[in-house]
Amino acid sequence: MTVPGDLVGGDPAEVERGLDAWVATFERKAERYQELQQRVDGVRISATSPNGVVTVTVDADGALVDARFTDQFARGTPDELSRQLLIALDRAKAQITSRVREIAGDTLGDEGAERIAGYYAQKFAGPGEPDPPTEPPRRRPTDHDDFGEDSVFDQS
Repeated sequence: MTVPGDLVGGDPAEVERGLDAWVATFERKAERYQELQQRVDGVRISATSPNGVVTVTVDADGALVDARFTDQFARGTPDELSRQLLIALDRAKAQITSRVREIAGDTLGDEGAERIAGYYAQKFAGPGEPDPPTEPPRRRPTDHDDFGEDSVFDQS
């Protein structure tokens, strides 16, 4: 957004009109962003685990706001229930970006929507493949190392 007119040497009435228009533009944008914030605050997304034992609901921040279990949960192990809960949670979080993009598009237009959605896409990017654990290289003992590789003073 550019500054209106010549603020120093222009016609004072024209400068005032330009500034009023500029301020009005900022006020409209602020109103749209407030509306966006209110709408995003109201986002709730639900997803169900693959075996149907749990359905979770998250808000736009990815916080768990509800979890509903079916009677099937009693037939599973705690580890399986935990795994199903996390899968459902990941599924719900994976939908946040597209929902926020939709709301932002309605509120701000395409350009603003992509910027806002980009933030959410980065925030909720799925974890990549973890690097395999590697053991740090062991320090080779030196001639003056009386304790060998297992020294408590070993810095590796």
